[in-house]
Amino acid sequence: MRRLLRDRQFVLLFFGQAVNMFGDRALLIVLAIFVKDLTGSDSMAGVVLVLLSLPSFIAPLTGLLVDRFPRRTTMIVNDLVAAVLVLSLLLVRHPGDLWIVFVVTFGYGVSNQVFNAARGGLVHSMLPSELLGDANGLFGSFSQGLRIIGPLLGAALFTAMGLSAVAVLDAGTFLVSVLVLLALRRAPDLTRSGEREREPGRLTRDLTAGIRHILRDAELRAGVVALGLALGAAGLINSAMFAAVDQGLDRPPAFVGVIAAFEGGGAIVGGLITGTLIRRYGEQRTAAVGFASSAFGLLLVIPTSVVSVCVSGVFVGFSIPVFMVATTTLVQRRTEAGLQGRALTAMDALIDLPFVASMAVGAFIIRFVEFRLIYAFSAVAFAAVAAYVLLSRRRSPVAAGEAG
Repeated sequence: MRRLLRDRQFVLLFFGQAVNMFGDRALLIVLAIFVKDLTGSDSMAGVVLVLLSLPSFIAPLTGLLVDRFPRRTTMIVNDLVAAVLVLSLLLVRHPGDLWIVFVVTFGYGVSNQVFNAARGGLVHSMLPSELLGDANGLFGSFSQGLRIIGPLLGAALFTAMGLSAVAVLDAGTFLVSVLVLLALRRAPDLTRSGEREREPGRLTRDLTAGIRHILRDAELRAGVVALGLALGAAGLINSAMFAAVDQGLDRPPAFVGVIAAFEGGGAIVGGLITGTLIRRYGEQRTAAVGFASSAFGLLLVIPTSVVSVCVSGVFVGFSIPVFMVATTTLVQRRTEAGLQGRALTAMDALIDLPFVASMAVGAFIIRFVEFRLIYAFSAVAFAAVAAYVLLSRRRSPVAAGEAG
């Protein structure tokens, strides 16, 4: 980590992204609150979360875009477009303008997907492979920590000054990011040797190159499939969590915020040590540590006391950046520079879709299944995924080579 923080270019990039991520966290929760206030409908507020996930379906297109242009330039243009998009929220005045909020939300989801893939590719170009885990862990730690501060400040600003104030704040963070990126003129970036000849079927092959790369590489396939399965189990918890607070702890729904604070604290620690874990144990075993930590944390909810649930939050929060950063770093390390965008967006699509589907399933089955059973099932699923990752690593050529 010290070596990473001595890299002035990376520190500058991290500063710009930290400001940008703060704006994201502040605005996204406010969009859902605003829709709820405007319509009085929980379902309409839920549409905001769905719209943010929909860009996963166009991952091949956004990934190809990221791999066709210099990453720094892509991030600058993306930030400027996102700032204009967010400022259009100033036009929202009454329920008839709700479509503007939904368009902005979907566009925000696309912008985040483009930006995250471009940033991942730029970090891959800027840093040696042994520092990728530290860099991703630092971003992950800060992002998870903002889950505590960002929504609180965003909601407070919204309550005091309205949606327009939050929109202006977020647009300002995009402009700060642009200024930082303009200062990174000497940062290594994607370079292309020239335009390839147009061939029949070339566009289709280019669009699917990321997912084909992941599925053909045994190590990547095992890592991404494991993460997708784990998040598929995690999605069931979203509804069960409220039942645990209401039925198990006999606390108001707002107590979920207390649990989120413990999760945020665990996540900060997890993100900061993930780079060290990756250097010592490798990406796959580090991911297994994260999955196992989630399994243990989910089991702690079953006794359903305030102490056990809060401690559960620490373990679950710790686990998220560990397995997310480990898998992301694995994809970056085993992917060439010109394919980074498509590989990273393909990974996002492969893990987002089961997560969104399981959230819908969880919202349905919570009416018929006791929340402790859902937590127990998810804990077993995470434990099984951890075992799968370790067993697949033993069978992989890389592990065999290390053993020899």
